[in-house]
Amino acid sequence: MGKTALIVDDSRTARVVLQKMLETHDLEVDTEESAEGALNYLSEKRPDIIFMDHMMPGMDGFEAVSAIKNNPATATIPIMMYTAQAGKVYVGQARALGAVGVLPKKVEPVEVSKVLENLRIIDGGTEQGVRAEGSEPTDADAGDPRLETFDRNLRILIQDLLDQQRAMIRRDLLDSHKTIAARVADEIAPPESDGGRTRRAAPISHIPNPAQVMVTVLAVIALVFAWLYWHSEQRWQEIQQQNVSLQRSLGEQQALERADAFRNQRQLDDYQEALDAAYAVALDSIEWAANQSSPYGFDELPMGDFRLSLISELAGHLAALDFHGLVRIESHVGNFCMTFSGPDGYALAVSDLPAFQCDRIGFEPDEAYELGLRQSVAFANFINLADERTGGRIRYEIISFGNSSPLLDYPSTTAGVSASSWNEIAARNNRVGVSLYPDAR
Repeated sequence: MGKTALIVDDSRTARVVLQKMLETHDLEVDTEESAEGALNYLSEKRPDIIFMDHMMPGMDGFEAVSAIKNNPATATIPIMMYTAQAGKVYVGQARALGAVGVLPKKVEPVEVSKVLENLRIIDGGTEQGVRAEGSEPTDADAGDPRLETFDRNLRILIQDLLDQQRAMIRRDLLDSHKTIAARVADEIAPPESDGGRTRRAAPISHIPNPAQVMVTVLAVIALVFAWLYWHSEQRWQEIQQQNVSLQRSLGEQQALERADAFRNQRQLDDYQEALDAAYAVALDSIEWAANQSSPYGFDELPMGDFRLSLISELAGHLAALDFHGLVRIESHVGNFCMTFSGPDGYALAVSDLPAFQCDRIGFEPDEAYELGLRQSVAFANFINLADERTGGRIRYEIISFGNSSPLLDYPSTTAGVSASSWNEIAARNNRVGVSLYPDAR
């Protein structure tokens, strides 16, 4: 038998557009123009999903959702708001009343398909988020900036010393040349007058031969250059020795710096490990404390005002720890032993009633899934404003496991089991758990 969808909208165009999208999934589609007409329809038929407009003449969409969810016969039908309304506050209010979400009027077919798949109206693979695990950090050879700075400064110092030595050598050479030139000029200069009298020139026979003078000058120049060369070599050797000494000092300093850097890095690593350990212990303690009040009553919302006070206190502790990451809130629904109580639907069976006499034990998986997502308006608003409140540092994810993952196993048969014993197990399974997933640091 095919599944049925009900569209409640006073706009004929909106009904036709959505109806054509739903019919592509082989769904039988019924439509109503008003919320009152939808309630009359539901008194006779039970669709698999309802698409509800918000603004309609007479009873609006929120009033219709509240009426449907308050009727035990229709409370478990999933309702999707089909409206032009938007915003996190609006979505939170819709979910608080029992709607599973909001579908915009300008919806794409792929969005409709995703909604139908998520609500198990049609077959389809459900995408599950997979937490990407950070890859293990790899060691990289990176130089210490302080060593690099020291090497650069030392090279500059050595270059300055070499430049100073070369300048001194050039200056000494120039001074030597000037000294030799002055001596040669003194030797070949004509004699000066003594007391106003001019000295006699030596006899012509005693004037040196120009060739001999030239040889003498060249010999003196050669000796001077030889001495300067020897002196330069000596200075160069001294500079070389200073360079070797500086290089040795540099090597020793680099070794000391590497040793200090290694010790400092080890200390930093040990300190970081201690911080990470303390941080992990603190998160474990906060998570443990948040789960001490996990059960909720048969008639309570799994995420009502009491749960809001716990999550709000948890958020304060996480903010104090500068927590960045995901807070996952998981709801579970217990399979209670219930008896039919008329217009009010089902109530817990009396304690001494045998379990096999219960009118109903537990809910269908789809019903349990919907019950696990119910929230108060204040709780929904708190979750929807989390990004604005924390700047995206703390994110929240709400997951309903319905009755698929009980904490305690139920008896294999109801024979010989009282309703009170059965419901003690169901009460332990009727719980909300909190898990913390910090981002990679």
